[in-house]
Amino acid sequence: MRSSGIIATGAAAILSLALAAPVAAAGPKVETWSNSVDVPYFDCPAGFTVNGVWTVSHLLKTWFHADGTPDRDIEQMSFTGAFVNHANGASIADSGKVIYFDTLAPDFGYLSTDANVLRRSLYFKVAGRAKNDGSFHGVDRFDVNIPAACAALGG
Repeated sequence: MRSSGIIATGAAAILSLALAAPVAAAGPKVETWSNSVDVPYFDCPAGFTVNGVWTVSHLLKTWFHADGTPDRDIEQMSFTGAFVNHANGASIADSGKVIYFDTLAPDFGYLSTDANVLRRSLYFKVAGRAKNDGSFHGVDRFDVNIPAACAALGG
């Protein structure tokens, strides 16, 4: 009887591993898309608005619990474009990447979001991690350089 119990236990373990393997190997759902953006981004003291004009590429990976409810996602958003004064056509090249780390509610609502941020621009340098609690750890030289960018774009 003892050997049949061991065989039954072994068979059950093999069956559970065989059934679990496809779930573990399923991986995240992956979606990609791109969009164009042209939005007011900041105002300059000389009375003009600077727009952010970018092409944005998205790569979204979403992981689910075994019952099909969402668990978390990671979205990599890359952007390339410029800050533009549409009144005179002046622009400052701008590009970067934001990687969002979201914990999701069963209805796809956001329970928490952290983000790694990298911006490359002549005037605007940002590199760091934005935490769900509102804190930022890294270098953020965006706001302090708006006056210099406004001078360059007001030309």
